[in-house]
Amino acid sequence: MKNPTIVRSHTRVARSAALASVCLLTFAVGVLLAHEGHTPLPSKGAEVDVAKGFIRLSANARTALDVQSAEIGTVPPPETVLASATLVTPWKRHAFAVSWLPGRIVALHAKPGDRVEAGKVLADVQSQELETLQLEVQTARTEAKLADQVYQSLKESTGAVPERDILNAEVQLQQARNALELAKVKWLALGLPRDTLDALLAGMATPTPTLPIRTPVGGTVIHADLSVGKVVEPGEHLFEVIDLSTVWARVGVLEKDTTRVAPGLPVEVRLTAYPGEVFRGTVAVVGQYLDPATHLNDVWVEFQNSAGKERLLPGMYGQARIELPAATGTKTVPFTALVNDGVDRFVLVEEASAAGVSEFRKKSVVVVRETPTTVVVRSPDLFPGDRVVTRGGHELGTFFAPGVLRLSPESARTIGLRVEPAKLEPVETVVEVPGAVELPPDRRSVATSRLPGAIRSINVDRGQRVKAGDVLAEVFSLDLLNLQLDLLREHLATDLAGQQLARLKGAMDSVPKRRLVEAEAAATSATNKRDSVRRRLELAGLSADRVDALLRRQEVAPALPVRATVAGTVVAFDRVIGQSVRADEALFEVHDLAGPWVEGFVSEQELTRVRVGQSARVRFVGNPGIVLEGKVARSGRTFGTTHRTLSVWVELDREPPTPLRHGQMARLALTVEAPPPVLAVPLGAVLRDGTRTFVFVQTGDRFERREVTLGRADDRFAEVESGLRAGEPIAVTAADELNTAWASVR
Repeated sequence: MKNPTIVRSHTRVARSAALASVCLLTFAVGVLLAHEGHTPLPSKGAEVDVAKGFIRLSANARTALDVQSAEIGTVPPPETVLASATLVTPWKRHAFAVSWLPGRIVALHAKPGDRVEAGKVLADVQSQELETLQLEVQTARTEAKLADQVYQSLKESTGAVPERDILNAEVQLQQARNALELAKVKWLALGLPRDTLDALLAGMATPTPTLPIRTPVGGTVIHADLSVGKVVEPGEHLFEVIDLSTVWARVGVLEKDTTRVAPGLPVEVRLTAYPGEVFRGTVAVVGQYLDPATHLNDVWVEFQNSAGKERLLPGMYGQARIELPAATGTKTVPFTALVNDGVDRFVLVEEASAAGVSEFRKKSVVVVRETPTTVVVRSPDLFPGDRVVTRGGHELGTFFAPGVLRLSPESARTIGLRVEPAKLEPVETVVEVPGAVELPPDRRSVATSRLPGAIRSINVDRGQRVKAGDVLAEVFSLDLLNLQLDLLREHLATDLAGQQLARLKGAMDSVPKRRLVEAEAAATSATNKRDSVRRRLELAGLSADRVDALLRRQEVAPALPVRATVAGTVVAFDRVIGQSVRADEALFEVHDLAGPWVEGFVSEQELTRVRVGQSARVRFVGNPGIVLEGKVARSGRTFGTTHRTLSVWVELDREPPTPLRHGQMARLALTVEAPPPVLAVPLGAVLRDGTRTFVFVQTGDRFERREVTLGRADDRFAEVESGLRAGEPIAVTAADELNTAWASVR
């Protein structure tokens, strides 16, 4: 058996010999080509045509160089965005079960870990307020029955009873009936059993009911720190229930990657809990909101759990890879197949291979993307089935070593080269300051509940577009219930006062004037009270149609709507169903991303150079290729006590090509002075080498590096004082890449 060390030693010797042969062969070819242009080298086993990019190798030469090839690929590897991921419960599948009244738990029907259906009773609460309400129903029933009997007996009297007494009896009857209706409405609004109410109305003796605690959603009870006899308060979270059939992965994407992600893109999530396992999904929603602390933009992916096998649990953490759309018209070659001689990027395509000879042709490519194993390229000269050299290509590539800086069209596209004539440009005096996107106050708002309560339902999804006035959620509120009962009470009282006034007016001749005046005052007062309560309900968010339904049909609104105050996108919400909320507590944030401002932060040293009306250019940290123009529209007129800067706001001249998110980082260049144009070049054209500066000038199909003397500069251009003439074509981009190529041909 051969010693591995000896084998490796022999391999290195053979490889070194082959490389030495290549060097000698390259030198010989260079000399002969210089004299004859194309010369076969049968004695060395190679024939090269530099002009046509052609190489022919004998079998011995191919063996000596260990030339190997592989077929190109037609499906490029996906480009991905890497981000952190956290599993969370969907908004509408997570809830708290609460008690609407204070009391004491007398029965528990569920415990943590139990699976429950939506609406199931989880506990019963005994409350003194229910005893009071039951007594209220019984009392109202008794008084209504008695008032009816009194009224009927007076009405059936044959002239022995004054008309005034009959009218008073009718008023008391109507008031008793109103009180009974209000008690019935309150009973049903609290979710108490209707059969118990019917028994009370029938005069049957019934025990005091208990208040059922129901779950708003179906799922699994995950928390219930309760015991029989525990005293609970209104709105207290008694049970927590989640539905794990669906979970969301909240993926935090960097600001610079936000515009590259779109709904429908494939996503792979790897969780710490399941190492080595991949969960695949697609982007469901791309958020429109940057977290003010992390500057990450949330992207949402939905996953389904198998029934009874909930492996994906809220709170799990991991990593996500979002697969971006593949570039069209591309092909893939092995990483070792790409030859970069500093000037050109090319592959060697094997055109023929026989027992005695192999033929290869150089084909330049546009490099789209590189990975550690493959290179995604674009070239009209590569076709499915082509084989490219994967070993020995770099040695063969030395035959095409450039003597001048001349780029192929493919290499120019790879490095993003753009050539423009040098011309006169305005080199302005500017102030550069940091900034951030800020939506105007009338384009961002929070949606709140006007009354305290608990969230009953959520009606919108992440990133959903809404109109002003749309209902985002509903809140159950005892204050709302009491306000509606007050309105019904005042409405019935107003009707009764109106009826009395109408009757007195009908009998005006026999009615004292004072009594008529008192009746008019009572009717007016009742109307004012009713209208006041109605306005309070409408200010709380109840629509006029809903109030009318309450007055006409006694339909009590079960919950208070939380409405959007502006049209826009729902960008932030972190509550669950059943969660208690305070009056005017921010629940949703809605942003209208049209017409954003950019806030700049001016230091005290630059204060005198900044004014309202200045032109401004805005660049974004996450997308530096976009430059927007605008004007300074307003100033904060005061310096912050902590950051010691003055805020100014720039209004953009046009809408950005992609929506800007509130808080997006920016850089502003504010024009202080705009002198006449001078010969200038874009900053991207300038190459700095120590204290010297250069630009690349195109002469024919070649580039030369030329030293120039620069003067003033702004955020776009640098003035050229000497070394360049107007009209000379220069490379305005890719100066660093050209410098690398220039160094390779020196």
